Amino acid sequence: MASHFEAIGIGVASQEEFEEKVISLVNAGTIRPITKKVTEHVWTDPSGARLIAQVRGGKLDFLLPCLAGTAPAVPVRDVRLVDAETAMLDLVDGVDGELVCPIAVELEDRAVLAHSGGRLETGSLVLSALAEEVTVHADAEAYDASQDDELKFAPDHFIPSGAFPLEDPSPDWTPSAHALFAGEVIEVETPVNTVTGTAFHRIRVRTIAAIELDVAVATAGLERPPVRGNIVSGTFFLTGRLGLQPADPAENAAKRRRWFRR
Repeated sequence: MASHFEAIGIGVASQEEFEEKVISLVNAGTIRPITKKVTEHVWTDPSGARLIAQVRGGKLDFLLPCLAGTAPAVPVRDVRLVDAETAMLDLVDGVDGELVCPIAVELEDRAVLAHSGGRLETGSLVLSALAEEVTVHADAEAYDASQDDELKFAPDHFIPSGAFPLEDPSPDWTPSAHALFAGEVIEVETPVNTVTGTAFHRIRVRTIAAIELDVAVATAGLERPPVRGNIVSGTFFLTGRLGLQPADPAENAAKRRRWFRR
């Protein structure tokens, strides 16, 4: 299973490497004040690899590796934070306005959402994913042939596996931003992370209700690169961007400075 960092071309093998590589990238990112004590640091590589950190009082509070998605935004409703990292929301069919499914997702702009009350009635979500385990099928026919005869899923299914607990969940269970889905590859490229020199696959996938999302896949996780018309299926970590802005972006603006201390 590829790590979330590996999916965007950032391999991290140890805590020391994490501090040297990941923290240095976050330090090089753009700083956005959220409150007097909280700032958001966003580093985006030309490849689309992105790191988002929330810093409180000079200490790392939250770190999200993700892909800077450019897929068409999906209508959403009933957005609410369920813990310090994860939000639940309903995906809505943009054509008929019907519920597609609820999902759990880690938001790029979660800090702004949290500061504004942690809830949003409606919005538009640019959805992305980092592949953890993925299989590439030549086409829909090959995908159908690969399935178990007793349990078959459509080549454009979407199962929000992290949004619902398994049987007998622990008392402290909370949703996780994971989903099982399949869809057709409609765009593909293999950019190189300019900092690490590591390539990764960036694909646009069309899944249930014609929803499109950008997916980052570690090259080491595939025997051959995907091409247009393939069907990909697997387990994915969901991230997204609502496009939220702080109520007063100029409030508490401060000079750029290094915030991480070992």
